[in-house]
Amino acid sequence: MIHLQKLFTLILCAFNIQPGQRCRLHTRTHFGEPLPVIIRNGKLLEPTDNFGNVDMEYGDTMTLSCEGSGYILHPEIKTNVITESVSCLGGDNFGNDQWLNSPARFTLFKCLYPPNHLSQRTNRTCFEGNPIFEVGYRIRGQFYPAYESCFNEGGLNVVYSKYTQKPYNAIYQTRVDRPFFVDNENYGNIPVDSLFSPRGQKAAVAQLVGPLIDSYVNKTEMLSRGHLAAKTDFVFAFGERATFHYVNCAPQWTGFNGGNWNTLEVDLRNHIHRAGYETIVYTGTYGVTQLFNQFGRRVDIYLTTDENNNPVIPVPQYFYKVVYEPFSQRGIAFVGINNPYYTMTEAKEMFFCRDICRGNSAFSWLTWHPDNPSEGFTFCCTVPDFRFTVDHLPAMDVRSVLI
Repeated sequence: MIHLQKLFTLILCAFNIQPGQRCRLHTRTHFGEPLPVIIRNGKLLEPTDNFGNVDMEYGDTMTLSCEGSGYILHPEIKTNVITESVSCLGGDNFGNDQWLNSPARFTLFKCLYPPNHLSQRTNRTCFEGNPIFEVGYRIRGQFYPAYESCFNEGGLNVVYSKYTQKPYNAIYQTRVDRPFFVDNENYGNIPVDSLFSPRGQKAAVAQLVGPLIDSYVNKTEMLSRGHLAAKTDFVFAFGERATFHYVNCAPQWTGFNGGNWNTLEVDLRNHIHRAGYETIVYTGTYGVTQLFNQFGRRVDIYLTTDENNNPVIPVPQYFYKVVYEPFSQRGIAFVGINNPYYTMTEAKEMFFCRDICRGNSAFSWLTWHPDNPSEGFTFCCTVPDFRFTVDHLPAMDVRSVLI
């Protein structure tokens, strides 16, 4: 027994581990790709501080899983496993004698390819009785959600996605490949993937605007798969990948997608980090945008119709983010017009609240260009003013503006 203890001590020394030492992992340096799904304390792994660190005491455990994508990979593996726990041995070393030979550097835990994310319809409902879907991973029969979505199954459009934004979300894992979007049959027989393709969307919009199609869908502007919860609104690769789901997506013009909408995502993430806010974010869509057809009439734009010839998959008029901090009961709504073909005069008429960001030095951190049509006209509202027009969010007690 004494010899075994000496041998274990020698192994720890060889890996520069002191018995009882804590583990510290950082989002930018210790998580490889394709990353296993990681469960700790009964939910998907989160950093333990505001700066992207995961701190663990010696002996603390977490679970790694490559379910659906083969066995967990690591140079120190002695037994193939799909889902298994590891214990902190100090620094960035982890172990489990049942399937690992010796202390294992955490960075080297990988899957053969990324585990598949999926949606799960819950028994909960949202606006107008629509179902709430959770998106995440199923591991050993248990579902671990990354975020949730209020999805209109009749109109085939996302009402909103709900998720948290905390200071550590700004320190997300980098160099994570973008997967394909999945729909898990939530769109029935409608080929949603091909409808978003350049050819599919052009054919769809052409049915509504006729020969004017090339003036709308072209090399400069087309419809992208617009994330509601953004890829880099999540810290680890498994969370980032889970955003590529059609219950978290709506048709969004490319100029707006890569312009003011992207600027808002980046600026908001960084501002929450600097301010230390712990927020709930509702990112959603509202209304149906319009284009002129060949007869000079404005027509609502949808990507297709259902089996009863009802239009479905609308191109939203607005995208928004409502950011709420429960602790201080403060909130704000950021809104963008999803159409590069409105004039400034037309866009101003669509501002349904007083823009509280414009000319306000308290929002100097927001670097968007609100009057640029190619990047998307944008404005900000108090939450009560926003809810006066957009009434589909859950109730929240908002006492003042989150700055």
